[in-house]
Amino acid sequence: MPEIHPTAIVDDQVELAEDVVVGPRCTLSGPITIGQGTRLLGDCWITGLTRISSGNTIYPYTTIGFAPQSRSVGTEHSGPGVLIGKDNVIREHVTINRALTDNGPTTIGDNNYIMAQAHAGHDVQVGNNVTLANSVQLAGHTIVEDEVTIGGGTCIHQYVRLGHGSMLAGGCATTRDVLPWFVVTAYNVAASVNLVGMRRQGLTADEIANVRWVFKTINRRGLSIPSAIEEIRHRAEESSDHVLHRITEFLDRSERPICTAFQKRSRTGYDVRSTT
Repeated sequence: MPEIHPTAIVDDQVELAEDVVVGPRCTLSGPITIGQGTRLLGDCWITGLTRISSGNTIYPYTTIGFAPQSRSVGTEHSGPGVLIGKDNVIREHVTINRALTDNGPTTIGDNNYIMAQAHAGHDVQVGNNVTLANSVQLAGHTIVEDEVTIGGGTCIHQYVRLGHGSMLAGGCATTRDVLPWFVVTAYNVAASVNLVGMRRQGLTADEIANVRWVFKTINRRGLSIPSAIEEIRHRAEESSDHVLHRITEFLDRSERPICTAFQKRSRTGYDVRSTT
């Protein structure tokens, strides 16, 4: 039987697995489902169509499932809600808004660590094994692929996609897509690759070399972005390396300029000649 603190308020629509713990002063209202082993430590407020899987730990003052922060819809808009996977840690004062569109719920995958005061706006999609440090701000429709790390206070613009294994330093921001395993070091500047992350994720020396080659092709050979992308596609077509194919697949899905080592460069073809 779920363990529900006497001071908690739990709506009749809520479905709790047998060993869910609902701590002091939590409020659960609406068609909420919470899976086995999930613990709400206290003072959490969850509402709307929200589905939370097993093994999650949710810290005090977290709010999940409230209306999108948008002038275009009222607070009564229900939409497809929020979907949270398993084994996530969601720390204090995190906010996760429900979806604005009918394309699917705001989604948080599995085994993510979301630190205090982080925000996931409406329609955000977060993959697996992602780390969001304190006060990370994900604007609406942001896509964060697996194994991404985002430093504290960093802001991500609407509709931006962050590629697998990428990393963003604390206190910066991007309005552009970030290629897999690139590192954002300043506003719209990806000036290095995530070497430590690639090693931790088990990439081989050849795979790491290919990521470095992609970085140099985009940033160090004086090519326009379209020309650099064409070279990357050509190399991927002749290779069985899954890393190159992951990067070209990312480029196929990307709808925004990509983040490079030069702030003024973009997919439009601005040609910067390397001095190194």
